Amino acid sequence: MGNGDTRRAACAVFATLGLVALPVSQSYAQAPPPPQIISISPITELPLTKPAGLVTGTEQPPALLPGPGGTRLLYLSTAWTWQCATAGNPLEAPVVLEAASCGLVDVPNIETMPKQYLAPSQVPPGHEWKRNYDGVFSAQLTHDSVTNSDVILTINHNEVKNEVIPGQYWYQSPFAPPASQMPSTCGNSGYTGRGPHGFETCWLAYGAFVSIEVNAYSPRTNYGRSLDTSEIGPVLWPTSGYFDLSRGAQGKLSSGLRHPSSIISGGYLYIYYLDTSIGVIGGRSALGTKVARAQISPRGLPGNFLAWDGRAFEVPELPAGFDKNNMKAFIAQRGPQVASLFAPAAGQDSQDYPLQSSHFSVAYDPRRHLYVGVEDYLSRDEGGAPDHVLALRLSSDLVHWSERTPLAPDARPLSYPEFANAAFTSNNEVDLSNLYIVGTRRGRVEGVPGKVNYVRVSLR
Repeated sequence: MGNGDTRRAACAVFATLGLVALPVSQSYAQAPPPPQIISISPITELPLTKPAGLVTGTEQPPALLPGPGGTRLLYLSTAWTWQCATAGNPLEAPVVLEAASCGLVDVPNIETMPKQYLAPSQVPPGHEWKRNYDGVFSAQLTHDSVTNSDVILTINHNEVKNEVIPGQYWYQSPFAPPASQMPSTCGNSGYTGRGPHGFETCWLAYGAFVSIEVNAYSPRTNYGRSLDTSEIGPVLWPTSGYFDLSRGAQGKLSSGLRHPSSIISGGYLYIYYLDTSIGVIGGRSALGTKVARAQISPRGLPGNFLAWDGRAFEVPELPAGFDKNNMKAFIAQRGPQVASLFAPAAGQDSQDYPLQSSHFSVAYDPRRHLYVGVEDYLSRDEGGAPDHVLALRLSSDLVHWSERTPLAPDARPLSYPEFANAAFTSNNEVDLSNLYIVGTRRGRVEGVPGKVNYVRVSLR
């Protein structure tokens, strides 16, 4: 899953917890001017030490929630996810996480299967969207007014793919042709995994999903630090669908939806995500960052998500009649026919415009009544291979965004950028004059897996 692969392929919480519930305007406004940067600190490693042997790597920065008694809840994710509680703030002093305060909260299904060759017919049914990867990218607290209790919603990045771990298993995706039908040059002979040239991804047999899980924010679950979750399952769908299996290896429609972020505002849960669909919608590209929202019910749960189509949130995200327990029946169906938020007009020279936004995250400044977004995007400004660049945008309504203000010419030390407040308890509520952006440096080229960095920014 990582930004390295992407380069190679085409909190708000309720006032009951002491934080501000974010507003949103239903009459959509024009975009504000781009942000003006007053100062920016050097990129600094976050002094956060994980328990030995507990987490093998952290692919994205921690999703943050406030914990009981002034503690912080940190979600540390790779293909699986731990939640750790700590009283310390790593923005103020080094923090060493204790194993006793960490718990596994998400695990891909493949980790619970026999370590052997697994054809689709050999894999137990259910939870097909999280077969190979189940990482928490974002977390929110909501309130169940019926039981007067609080609820954790995690927004997860999931993956299904042909995958090989030599000596352990060879797993075939139920949503792609078998590896024997793939070109031998696709990844490691039709699989994602380690081969003669190191770790390689077979994108023809790869599909990513965005799903939601629910857990109780209570002592019974150690405030979400348990595997006792309920699965809402996939909530979004790519514009062009995933795979037309009737066409064999030529049936690839998209690599799915990747790298979600979220914010709660005005009683709605908003999710920003990368749609890898190829095509043109209304004269604009279908590839890139999109946004959908769902109203939160009195039980604290999101309803059906509707995609932003440039005018309103009116287009259903999931195919009609979608059943998470019968996903193969829907895998070739198209999702919402909407263009990306930041897409150029069709035909615009892609050499002069980013190929795609890899990740987009959002926070709110309640004093200035403005949303700020941080974008990791591809640029070819120098005319060579695409580089990842960080930029900031501003909005007053979460859908009309300013032009970019470039922040860092090299985004590799801050992959999957997320905001953090100074207390390190929220990714969504910030002060624009004292803004923290946290990201990871990882991969074969970029550096040490799991290294988390941050930068401090002040905006005018």
